[in-house]
Amino acid sequence: MGQRPNILFLLPDQLRPDFLGCYGADFLWTPAIDGLAARGTRFETALSPSPICVPARASLLTGQSAASTGVIDNHSWLRPDRRKMGARTIPEFLTDAGYRTCAVGKMHFYPWDISEGFDERIIAEDKRHIHIEDDYAAFLEAAGHRKLHGRDQRLYDEQKGASLSDLRDRANVDRWVADQTAEWIEGHSGEQPFFLMVGFPGPHCPYDPPEDALSAIDPTKLPEALPPAPEDASLREAMTRSYRNWWAEVDYETLSADEIRKIRHHYAALVERLDQDVATILAALERAGSAKETVVVFASDHGDYLGDHGLIGKTYFHEASLRVPLIVADPRKPVAAVDPTPATLIDLLPTFLELAGLPPAAQAEGRSLLSERVDEPVIGVTTHGVMVRTATHKLVRHRSGAEALYDLASDPFEAHNLIDDPAHTAIRRTLEIALVDRLLAGMKAGHMDKHVTAASAPEPHAFHKRGWQRPYPPRVWADPDGAASEAAE
Repeated sequence: MGQRPNILFLLPDQLRPDFLGCYGADFLWTPAIDGLAARGTRFETALSPSPICVPARASLLTGQSAASTGVIDNHSWLRPDRRKMGARTIPEFLTDAGYRTCAVGKMHFYPWDISEGFDERIIAEDKRHIHIEDDYAAFLEAAGHRKLHGRDQRLYDEQKGASLSDLRDRANVDRWVADQTAEWIEGHSGEQPFFLMVGFPGPHCPYDPPEDALSAIDPTKLPEALPPAPEDASLREAMTRSYRNWWAEVDYETLSADEIRKIRHHYAALVERLDQDVATILAALERAGSAKETVVVFASDHGDYLGDHGLIGKTYFHEASLRVPLIVADPRKPVAAVDPTPATLIDLLPTFLELAGLPPAAQAEGRSLLSERVDEPVIGVTTHGVMVRTATHKLVRHRSGAEALYDLASDPFEAHNLIDDPAHTAIRRTLEIALVDRLLAGMKAGHMDKHVTAASAPEPHAFHKRGWQRPYPPRVWADPDGAASEAAE
């Protein structure tokens, strides 16, 4: 392999790492994903700082925090004129560098069918947005089927979203994404390196495996959910309201241990099937003769509470929501390694650029996973609150008024809120300073379109003349050809 390997980026939706064998799960079987970890680097503490589908993906694509992108909920997206400012997405960087780029599956862009720099898209969007007329919908229609709302699936209401899919095996959406990906890989000519991003819609809810997939997992061996703490009560109220909406129509006002176990059982079955889908894609690489030329990166956009803290889904800043799997398997270095330093999704853009032999991007806020890294404070921002996390501590403030400080080293399950503990005043103060610093830096980066460089020109400049016109938006990041971003101003 030369300096420009293929890059295969696998991104399931809402996958928590502790439901994978390589992260310690002994109640299900994930040999394909575990195999990636056995010949690559597994990041023990990988985080999605803004753990909601769209904010996580906006940050991932741009290498910027949600504080910088301004995308902090599922109803926002990147500004359409961002490239005029010099800000590019991962596929735009790689396409400009000669890579063939393709996105298969769920991307969660707005509009849902835009390219965001990919040469090609094969689309199967969110399992919850059933009216999107994507490629998967056309496939189902041709087979005499249609996308179903969770409430139209068996046992959905009775089991609080743990439903059953009655589609034939290869028609299930993650299977379809895997098959489309395999076909694309085998059809690639190999004349140029490729960047292939695969967005699996699962194991995101509805938790809808085929019925026969459940028998492979013993529900009595599933880990019990973590109990809620007092500071979780207001979060549960907001979560319950959200799931009552049209997209889910599930009532989580009550959630028993048995109901949680069923949800976890169905989720685990989806994860096992996801692993089989990953195996399908890896087998296609082997058949195409591309395996030794392809770096495989595996991650997720966020986790899933699955009943931990009395919650379902994601959105908030507990570890169940923040933590994601992250594996980099490079055939040039097929050695198992575990990296304990916290990593985040915004580290992926600089990582992909380094893999492709490209220089660092001025817009990137993260660090390449391939270089030496240090433990730096990680901030998270959503419409529900803010967070700052280090390797040992986490400070969270929610707009509901709930706040928490956790010592993750001694309390990894976040059972003891130390926000008012005098013994932790110093660390709380340190985290508060880091949070304000990072939030202000993000706010500045996110509003650079308002920056007027010429206002501080020390020598005679057109700015000082009558009639000077302010360029908008300014090129605040590097130009595509590498020129200084604001030289023209």
